[in-house]
Amino acid sequence: MGRRYMKMGVLNKGDKVLNVTSDFVAVRRKNGEVDILPLIKDEAGWRVETENIVTIGFGENVVFMESGQGFQIVNF
Repeated sequence: MGRRYMKMGVLNKGDKVLNVTSDFVAVRRKNGEVDILPLIKDEAGWRVETENIVTIGFGENVVFMESGQGFQIVNF
């Protein structure tokens, strides 16, 4: 039986992985922001839960949420 492996294509040129756990992958993007990519294990294997990615960016301690109509301030 051959060795199985998985490859996650989540990096762009200039990005860097900061941390990997069984729950998430933290990626520092080339622009300095950090994406927290939640991981899910299902019958097909591991995948990124794309609906719940959190981006840590630059700002004045304001949290934004994106909805179907655009961004809204959640906490400031």
